[in-house]
Amino acid sequence: MSIPASRALANIGKGKLANGYLLMGSQLYWRDRIWAGLRKATGLEKSTESLLEMDLKHCSVDQVLGAAMEQSLWSSQRLILVPNAHLLSGPKNREALKQYFQSPNPSSILVFEMMDTDPESEDWREREKAKGRVEAWEDVCTVVLLNSPGMGEAVELVQKEAEMRNLRMEPDAAGRLVLAMDRDLARLVNEVEKLALYKQGQETITGQDVALMVGGEGGTAAVSITEAIGTGDTLKLLEAVAETKQQYDYLPLLVGEVARYLRQLILLRDGRPRDSRQASGILWGARLPAPPNLVPELLRQAKRFSTNHLLRCLKMAQRTDMALRSSPVDEGLIFERFVLGIAKPLQAGNQRTA
Repeated sequence: MSIPASRALANIGKGKLANGYLLMGSQLYWRDRIWAGLRKATGLEKSTESLLEMDLKHCSVDQVLGAAMEQSLWSSQRLILVPNAHLLSGPKNREALKQYFQSPNPSSILVFEMMDTDPESEDWREREKAKGRVEAWEDVCTVVLLNSPGMGEAVELVQKEAEMRNLRMEPDAAGRLVLAMDRDLARLVNEVEKLALYKQGQETITGQDVALMVGGEGGTAAVSITEAIGTGDTLKLLEAVAETKQQYDYLPLLVGEVARYLRQLILLRDGRPRDSRQASGILWGARLPAPPNLVPELLRQAKRFSTNHLLRCLKMAQRTDMALRSSPVDEGLIFERFVLGIAKPLQAGNQRTA
């Protein structure tokens, strides 16, 4: 059986413990919390005598299973962490594990780690390798997938981390932070810790706080540009460009962010989502997520452009990037022409001009 990390953690919290777990994936956040949850559930939070770590780079499967069959002298439970479980890929080792789990020691819990493969990888070969390993281990013990959460779940987790530090994080701030860290939960927790130190004596973390402390996609510059593009208002767009140029020393980075925005619009046009929730799922699946509060606006803008125009604009982004990297006389003019070209189909319906 394979289950997501959030469900495994919920089961552990309810006292529903398995005799063995395989933790597969790259999200250290889930691994650490599952291990902490198991320690709490077994009463080993303050004990170290009944905690073992047996790295398969230095131990054999027979040594691991031998330790699992022993009774702890210090407590009624024993937790054994087994890193580098990918070294147990041979049929002989899996057969030994199967035999053990047919009649396991009820006082021992084995936790195997397989962090060398990512079930969410963009490389199809990596995904197929992970799928094969999941299928092989499902016959052995409970497989826990340490996958990245959905946008909504990630936002909730970040807000809970802030609450644990006696802070409230605004939804917009949480969304921007999740987007900036690309759902890497370990990095997200670290950033929440930094924001908590920055906001000592205060109660709320805002989007401006995230922009200041995190920067990158957590900032507001690219958002103001994309919003201005979607209005088709020439004056508003030029104002946004002027403001943005003051914040970005290297315009090709901004071109890359606008190109990302164009890809989001193309995905939404082709995917034809019925609502914001479906739209978020489409963007998340393509690894181009957007903060929840911005998704309705992206949906609206996607309907205003044709797919052919957006594809032409993507090619324009590539040419603009090359031009900006070629030491032009006026970088600002090149960038202005680029964003005005994106909004061109909408400008005919607006009366305001620069």
